[in-house]
Amino acid sequence: MKLLVKKPTFWMTWIILTLLLLGFQSSGITVDRNRAVADYPQSITFELSVSSDVEIESVELEYGTDALVCGESVSRVVPEDFSPGTSIEIEWDWDLRRTGALPPGTNVWWRWIVSSSSGESLITPEQSLRFTNESIAWRTLETDSLLLFWQNGSTSFAQALMDAGEKAMVDLSAATGVDMEEQIEVYIYASSEAMQMATLFAPAWSGGLAFSDHRAVLIGIPTTSLEWGKRAFAHELSHVVIGYYTFTCIGSLPIWLNEGLAEYAEGDMEPYYIGILSDAIEEDSLLSVRELGQIFSNDRDLAQLSYAQSQSLVEYLIENFGQEKMLLLLGEFREGAPEDRALSDIYGMDRDGLEAAWRESVGADPMQGGVEAGATPTRTPFPTISPITGPNVVTETPLAPIVPTNTPTPLPASTTTPTEQPEIPAQSNKSIIPIFLVICILVILMLALTGWFLWRRRKAS
Repeated sequence: MKLLVKKPTFWMTWIILTLLLLGFQSSGITVDRNRAVADYPQSITFELSVSSDVEIESVELEYGTDALVCGESVSRVVPEDFSPGTSIEIEWDWDLRRTGALPPGTNVWWRWIVSSSSGESLITPEQSLRFTNESIAWRTLETDSLLLFWQNGSTSFAQALMDAGEKAMVDLSAATGVDMEEQIEVYIYASSEAMQMATLFAPAWSGGLAFSDHRAVLIGIPTTSLEWGKRAFAHELSHVVIGYYTFTCIGSLPIWLNEGLAEYAEGDMEPYYIGILSDAIEEDSLLSVRELGQIFSNDRDLAQLSYAQSQSLVEYLIENFGQEKMLLLLGEFREGAPEDRALSDIYGMDRDGLEAAWRESVGADPMQGGVEAGATPTRTPFPTISPITGPNVVTETPLAPIVPTNTPTPLPASTTTPTEQPEIPAQSNKSIIPIFLVICILVILMLALTGWFLWRRRKAS
């Protein structure tokens, strides 16, 4: 008896494959809400709502910023209140009072990774928000190198600051050879108090803050203190430019060099600092280069002497050895070289040799004593500048005493209002075909072709 095999038609094959696909189709994971809510400057809350026909077994948040970082730039967290289920509503708070401040203008990105018991995984599209103080009606000026936001004052006030900043960057490049290709954002607050309230952990005596890894500067400049503001602007810009250029994960720039370059960027040494330095030379009370490379004292007089000496040291190096060697020195620190080795490689003298040469150049005696007994160093979370540098500068409030800030404490909440990212439309991964389904389709097609080939051979025989 001859076996009759009916030739499969195109539509029969299509129907069979469709039924098989429907049989293997997974239930899918649907994202109903995915947003971030910013409460500047204290926190960012990430919210997610997802559902699935099968149990969702895990949810993980990945997030980060546009700042320079060491190593991997992705942070991962599993929300503590997560419980498996077919419908999940979850949120996680990024508490900046615990992890450290972010300056205004920081770009924060995030995405979620959701996995179900069927083996499916969904990675939501990467989203971002601009973390900033939207309660202030900022006005802006912009050049290729600077984006300036200011709170109070006329356009001419802001333009004068912008001009001073542009000049400072040109002068800094001429002195060090460092050019900043990326744009720097600068926020000018109405006062130092307003600036301190606009971020976390700002020392009570600070008039400006530099976030070199974020390319951002915050300064409190009253409209009545424009001349001081120009110098403060130049000072903080130097911290960002030099800090960004020398960023490294295996070392740090000596404080005397970092602050000395910032003072140098302001222009000629102020008469107030000249007097402090002259008195210290005459009284043989100068600090050593080794001391200046560690932490500036919280004693007001020693802190001011540290700034004056640091500027004088930088002036000595630039004026006697030039821009090229300063650029090479900064390059050494960017590579993580220790201070003595960096100085020896570029200038042929270590810290003690530099101190001896500099002391001779300013007419000081060789170093005999150490730092004043009882002086306690202070650490600050980012480079700062005091609201005033001399006794004749008028500010809105008196300068508070310098106090240690080893353990940061959060400032009172600002008057900012939360800002929300718009919700995105619900997403689903039901159209995503798992790899095993593709393999099944290929197997079915191969079986169909084999059957058709056998049928043709039998028919031909």
